Amino acid sequence: MTVYSFTYTLHHVLVLKLFATFTFDRPRTLHNFLFLATAASSPVERPGIRYDFYKGSSGVYSFEVQSIVADLRKNKMILPDRLSLTREGRDFYYQVASLLRYEKFPDHCMKLALRYDDNLWRVNHEVMFHPLFRKGKTGRKFVLPVA
Repeated sequence: MTVYSFTYTLHHVLVLKLFATFTFDRPRTLHNFLFLATAASSPVERPGIRYDFYKGSSGVYSFEVQSIVADLRKNKMILPDRLSLTREGRDFYYQVASLLRYEKFPDHCMKLALRYDDNLWRVNHEVMFHPLFRKGKTGRKFVLPVA
């Protein structure tokens, strides 16, 4: 399958940007990070960003985020065993990265990730203390305010 035979969204490009810039050790860390980023942003900053997050015992889970990661793996944009870009994924990302400059949410994600300073494992710890996570019941969907 070639790179151009699949339709990518800005969500795919955002995940590619995160993988190109930061080291995520596990998919759970990506889910938790995007939850914290979504919860910390105002609805005006994230138009069109509608991840549904569900509470698990040790973090959050999003079927949308997992499907994006699966799409990228299927098309060989990321390595099968790690969350890092392949050469094709990096080349494709450099071709489409300029599309993200028109959106506020990717910029918000980058600022948040830079605060962790290569300690993204802390995301898995911090999500446990987030007020929405603490109030939610396991298996239930989080309701975030929309614009």
